[in-house]
Amino acid sequence: MARVLIVEDSPDQALLITRLLESAGYAAEVADDAAAALKAIGRDPPDLVATDLVMPGMDGLELVEKVRAEHPYVPVVLMTAVGTGEIAVEALRRGAASYVHKGRLFEDLLPTVEKTLELAREKREQERIHECLEQSTLTYRLENDQSLVVPLVSHIQDSIQAIRPALDEGQLMQIGVALQEALLNAMHHGNLEVSSELRQNGSEAYHRRIEERLREPRYADRRVRLSVRLSRERLECEVLDEGPGFDLSQVPDPTNPENLLKASGRGLYLILAFMDEVSHNATGSEIRMVKEFPSKA
Repeated sequence: MARVLIVEDSPDQALLITRLLESAGYAAEVADDAAAALKAIGRDPPDLVATDLVMPGMDGLELVEKVRAEHPYVPVVLMTAVGTGEIAVEALRRGAASYVHKGRLFEDLLPTVEKTLELAREKREQERIHECLEQSTLTYRLENDQSLVVPLVSHIQDSIQAIRPALDEGQLMQIGVALQEALLNAMHHGNLEVSSELRQNGSEAYHRRIEERLREPRYADRRVRLSVRLSRERLECEVLDEGPGFDLSQVPDPTNPENLLKASGRGLYLILAFMDEVSHNATGSEIRMVKEFPSKA
């Protein structure tokens, strides 16, 4: 039997909602304000919170934020007689799972609670599956379209969070920056053979050359291959382009302070700074990056 905590300062409204939920087989408990609700959730988290919007002290929107921050697996449904789309949007933005107008409690509350609980159960089951995951291997073949890079990096960051949910946000961001630099380097410098030296006096010539090369099939038809091996202990990424490669010895040493303002080598500097191991193949057309995860993350 799912437990629902009702947060409602009106005894009549609380009784009405309690009877409605109990008629559908739910166990209902009432808190008459947000402070009492937070104490009840802290003692024994319910399966769902249904809260009024307008209450003395902390209002429903503030309670949504608090529960979201302190008990992220407890979904909150906001109930209010103030029916504006702006309030619904704000409630969802702050972390509410759904929204019910009190004028339609009899029609909408039970279906909303049922759907929300179903989604919450599914999310918890997904978390259990993630806990079982030991290793994942992903392979992508990309066109030279830089608009694909950010969503792809975000997808990989989500995969990392799934297997290592407690990983520090800063480390996750650094991994994202390194991946983004490696992919853009493979597209622009590897496949399209556009030199970063063109950026030395501004980026206009650099981007113009990229657009020119994207219209030439011998460059544009090349692809970037990304291989990702992810486990609880480490992340291994290999980025391979189909260009002719380059001589690594000709790249200014990115760790030398004198080269920090040079356009060439900046991406490699960031990759070296953020990843634990970095290596290239003999031609320079492939980069391999490794990030070791903390044992207690």
